[in-house]
Amino acid sequence: MEFVLQKQSLDDLQRLAEKLASFLSSGDILLMEGDLGSGKTALTKMLVAELGDPTIKVSSPTFNIVQTYESPDLKFPVHHFDAYRLEGIGGMDQGFEDYLFGEGISIIEWAQFMDDIIPENALTISFQRNLDDPDNYRDITISSVGENGLH
Repeated sequence: MEFVLQKQSLDDLQRLAEKLASFLSSGDILLMEGDLGSGKTALTKMLVAELGDPTIKVSSPTFNIVQTYESPDLKFPVHHFDAYRLEGIGGMDQGFEDYLFGEGISIIEWAQFMDDIIPENALTISFQRNLDDPDNYRDITISSVGENGLH
């Protein structure tokens, strides 16, 4: 399954976060693909807020590789990965399986650098931004493998 949302603004990203939060469940994995500044972390921030706690400060975990957000208000823990630094190394033998197959959801930016451990039932969200667009719109492609891409 694949569909494309064209010319999406930040307000459109917010609506996407609302939709995603309404059906995500513990064990789901979201793969975020796209250039720097295309909307990966922005969507993650919006998702964490929509999952129950808008007070959590979400930032790209570039130096930590993974950041877990937990609070009594969240439906479940959110494991937020920035796999950019794993290029050439991969995710195998890093202990990341505990996050991917444990409680909560995993959101992975630069997921192609962890593809050695990512299961097929993940949902991929690809961002394509036109740098010449003064309105900062982006096209978003959502795709999944299998019946629905999630648990």
